Amino acid sequence: MTLDPEQLGRSKQDLAEKLKTLRKQAGLTGDRLARLCSMSQSKISKIETGKLTPALTDS
Repeated sequence: MTLDPEQLGRSKQDLAEKLKTLRKQAGLTGDRLARLCSMSQSKISKIETGKLTPALTDS
């Protein structure tokens, strides 16, 4: 099951921007975050640009 950001009162782009901001505040590169999350850097990038909405099952 995935949560649609718009159902939560936020746009997909707002969510993407917030996730990118949080990553940067944590001092992580996209590549480092990807490794920590067992995801590809490409997937992190797509989430942070709003092209992909993260799912609850993403690890």
